[in-house]
Amino acid sequence: MRKLLTILATLGLAVGISALSARADGVTYTVNSTYGSDVPVTSVSNPGSTFTFVFTVPSPCSSSSTPPCASSFGFVDFLSSIDVTFSSPTLAGFTSLASVSFAPSGSGGLFDIETVFGNGDDFLWMFFGPQVFNSTPGEICLGPAGTFCTGSFSITPGPADLSGSLFADLTNPNAPTAGVLTGGSVSTPAVTTPEPSSLLLLGSGFLALGGIARRRLIARFN
Repeated sequence: MRKLLTILATLGLAVGISALSARADGVTYTVNSTYGSDVPVTSVSNPGSTFTFVFTVPSPCSSSSTPPCASSFGFVDFLSSIDVTFSSPTLAGFTSLASVSFAPSGSGGLFDIETVFGNGDDFLWMFFGPQVFNSTPGEICLGPAGTFCTGSFSITPGPADLSGSLFADLTNPNAPTAGVLTGGSVSTPAVTTPEPSSLLLLGSGFLALGGIARRRLIARFN
């Protein structure tokens, strides 16, 4: 009997862990874009080069999430706390902590990514497009305030007049250089959910084990 109860407890724990892992603790965004012909040549930029960013943010985010986010004037900010991975077929890639700021639709949408390397190089990517987070519950997608939405979103291309996506080299604050990004997309991976047949099989197993345990208890007390 004790062994049977142990099996039941272990199965219950396994189901609980599976449920926790299936619940979204964060949203991973993959950004694909291309530098325009006018971008400055740097260690991370080259005219015409394609590139990819990947990063994960907690969802929903709050002052108590890990990492925490701050909200002001409709923006959601993560200051030097988001791990971003940059890759490109023709440029050196990197993984670094970055400041990521999500913008509301009234300020161009999507987000900005800024990284400052140990050598002092300061780079900024500004991606314009739709708003991808809830300022209020259910504003853009299902969920409370601070929820980051999943799906596929288009990046609005330049011009580099702060009305379209751009890249800027801020290493020299007195003479920053910038160029356009020609568009692209932001996407999140599809969320997998258990198949109904798998859930039915798991439920049947629990019912069978429960029936065996009940019969053994009745037999013992009789």
